[in-house]
Amino acid sequence: MTYDTAQRVTVSLSPHLARYLDQYQKTHRLSSRSEAVAQAIHALREKELAEAYADYARSGEFVDLENGDGLEESDGSQWL
Repeated sequence: MTYDTAQRVTVSLSPHLARYLDQYQKTHRLSSRSEAVAQAIHALREKELAEAYADYARSGEFVDLENGDGLEESDGSQWL
């Protein structure tokens, strides 16, 4: 992580979560709490994406990538 482009945020954690964060940082040899929090946020994003893909797969609304069946232009016209 480059800190010249980082945005500072402040969070409040319970003592239990703060201890876990410190333990995780040390166990995984991360350079800072910020790096541990960044990894946690990345994991949340991956989980959310996996859930969205699973929901899509369950929906049965698949797109045929060979010929574009199932895709429509945003104006309602068909893809060529």
